[in-house]
Amino acid sequence: MKKIIFILIGLLALSAALGLIILKSRRSAGDTLSPTTLAAETKTYTIEGIANHSTRNDCWMAIDGKVYDVTNYIPMHPGGAMILQGCGKDASNLFNSQSGSGTSHSGKARMMLQRYLIGDLK
Repeated sequence: MKKIIFILIGLLALSAALGLIILKSRRSAGDTLSPTTLAAETKTYTIEGIANHSTRNDCWMAIDGKVYDVTNYIPMHPGGAMILQGCGKDASNLFNSQSGSGTSHSGKARMMLQRYLIGDLK
């Protein structure tokens, strides 16, 4: 039994060391997630391109200069089908006034929105 425990501990240590080596080699090769790298990887979309995603089964929207694919969130939206009003367009006014109610979405809603971020509006 002691042998098995020592072998398992050895394997864990070995895999941790290997993970550190891989991480270090990626950093050496410039494969880090610095703000510069992230900015270079960010995709940009036009409002015309977003307009091609305007259905319940394919819903993208722009909000405050960012583009979101909210398709998977539609069934969970607390406001029900109201979210569909923003599909395929710049939905900044809808989001910031909750479809004309005058009150903006909560901080929690804004944080959740980040899960669906796919790029910037051009």
